[in-house]
Amino acid sequence: MLAPGWGEQSIPVRFRLSAALLAVFALAPGLMSDLPLQPADFGQGIFLVIGEVLIGLMLGAAARMFMAAASVAGQVTAMHTGLGFAMQLDPMQQAQGNVLSAFFSLIAVVLVLSAGVHRWMLQGAVDSYILFPVGQYPNMADVAEYGTRAFVEAFRLGLQIAAPAIAFGLIFNLALGLAARLIPQIQIFFIALPSSIMIGLVVVMIGMGAGFMTWLNGFDRFLMTGGGG
Repeated sequence: MLAPGWGEQSIPVRFRLSAALLAVFALAPGLMSDLPLQPADFGQGIFLVIGEVLIGLMLGAAARMFMAAASVAGQVTAMHTGLGFAMQLDPMQQAQGNVLSAFFSLIAVVLVLSAGVHRWMLQGAVDSYILFPVGQYPNMADVAEYGTRAFVEAFRLGLQIAAPAIAFGLIFNLALGLAARLIPQIQIFFIALPSSIMIGLVVVMIGMGAGFMTWLNGFDRFLMTGGGG
């Protein structure tokens, strides 16, 4: 549900369930030694299941923050390039969004799968049984710290993706204001929107590659270190 790529809402439910079952069958043989014996009663079994679900939600939510950062970067970029009004359904977020937000979301998913970052997420699921043995709940302070690190890192990377568009928007609007003051006879706003879209798209194309490579490297580094290094 929260895993980037195969956990997207646009992916058919059968495919998501099949991917989850395949992951379980692939990882289970190496984890059998870390699993406890059969629970003594139903209550203990529920206790174990809830703990595993909470750990899975913690790991999945952290990864989801990075995917959401790419989508938000697209919204900010569209706002500063005059494309904020161009709306369509974002297949990754399953909500109405602008075209750049949907485009950035798709790029993020393609990069994660093509670069093999999803394998680090599977490795994290395996390592979670070492860090949090079955039946042992994670410390809430550690969970809060982990979530804060994920949010801060995702926000930083998303801001770096949108940085060229933000800088362009500030400079363009400043120049537009000066032109309107110096040449009041010209209806400057009639040429502002097409100029903003045209120049903004050029700026986005120039800066998008470096921005997404920084995002991918940061996401990969976070998964390997847990935000600690």
